[in-house]
Amino acid sequence: MSRDDRFPDLMRAFFYEWLVEQRNASIHTVRSYRDTWRLLLRFVAQRAGKKVAMITLADLAASEVAVSPSRRT
Repeated sequence: MSRDDRFPDLMRAFFYEWLVEQRNASIHTVRSYRDTWRLLLRFVAQRAGKKVAMITLADLAASEVAVSPSRRT
């Protein structure tokens, strides 16, 4: 992971600064968001042929995440 990749910092800020500190989200809400992000990152990593830890913000482009009806399994 390069120093220029801000994705881990953005994720940390989303969970700790925005959800917890600013929105005062319950632990259940935080866990729900966490679990959803885990599933999404695993999916993106599999499609990109990378490990989850190597995912960058660029890997999360809508065109990379959207699944057309013909690609569904």
